[in-house]
Amino acid sequence: MRALADFIMRGRVQAAVVALIGSWFPLISPAAVALVTLRRGANDGTLILLVAILPALTALLVSELGPLMALVSLISVLLVFAVALLLRRTVSWAAAVMGMVALASGASLVLGQVVPDPVTGLVEVLGNLFEEIQAQGPEGQTLAAPGQLFALGLIAYVLALSSIASLLLARWWQALLYNPGGFQQEFHQLRIGRGSVLICLASAAYCFSKGGDYGIWANLFAFPLLLVGIAVVHCLIKQRQMGVQWLVLMYFALVFASPIALALVAIAVLDSWFDFRGRLAQNS
Repeated sequence: MRALADFIMRGRVQAAVVALIGSWFPLISPAAVALVTLRRGANDGTLILLVAILPALTALLVSELGPLMALVSLISVLLVFAVALLLRRTVSWAAAVMGMVALASGASLVLGQVVPDPVTGLVEVLGNLFEEIQAQGPEGQTLAAPGQLFALGLIAYVLALSSIASLLLARWWQALLYNPGGFQQEFHQLRIGRGSVLICLASAAYCFSKGGDYGIWANLFAFPLLLVGIAVVHCLIKQRQMGVQWLVLMYFALVFASPIALALVAIAVLDSWFDFRGRLAQNS
């Protein structure tokens, strides 16, 4: 990974090559755009951005497949570029994460209004999938077919998750090249203000109370808290000098045991008031 980051930063041509070829691999192309933007600013970042969106634009024009995936890929690169600029100017991961969720939500809603046909197609695919799941499940169990609101929430969640992952990868690359160990320190101190915590909680609680198609939106609005909770656990394990197996266990549980996500959100909320990381550092 360090070799790839070093190749990107050798010049515009090298960065453009990675941005173009990287579109065939997850996260690589947006991360290349973000790395150049974080290090060299908007002008160089815009040039690499124009190259990175070429595959998505080409797919929109000539591909016989549905345009939804190409549109999501295009929007994802644009979101990563915008939030990389925000992170460069503010040096605040709280602003970056909150901004990413807001932009992903807005982009998804606009997408549903501007090009409704691909979203309708996604609703049909999800409906067929739910029917298959219900057919294979126990008799008497019914699953409500997802509507357009669920599809838009799913698009927004995918946009936010993939874009934040690309930005984290770019920031890690930047630290490898110019500030070894800096990314770990930065991520360990990730926290959002109490006002933002309350906004996330209120939005997620409202969507959760509505149920149905709103459930995926609750996950989206709680995502900043989930990320902060992960950062808290990373920091505590580092401070306590615990083994990496605890991180592996946390991520395994996060994938296969959904209640762990609620526990991480609760940790993030409590940390915003009680500052577990600061207290443990003082005691140490």
